[in-house]
Amino acid sequence: MARVELTPEENLRLLREIEANRAFVLLAYQSDPALLKLADPQIKRLFENVHEATREADDGLSA
Repeated sequence: MARVELTPEENLRLLREIEANRAFVLLAYQSDPALLKLADPQIKRLFENVHEATREADDGLSA
């Protein structure tokens, strides 16, 4: 298969599309705890880090 070179504009569009898809998938996991339980360990770690950071921020505000 021949490799196709993308223009800088096409690369940027592709990156934006990837980011939008990533945000959608993360939102789906965040809004459905049952789905998150079935997620890959790497996805679960993302949310553990978010929950930990939120707790630390909340502790800092109450101090």
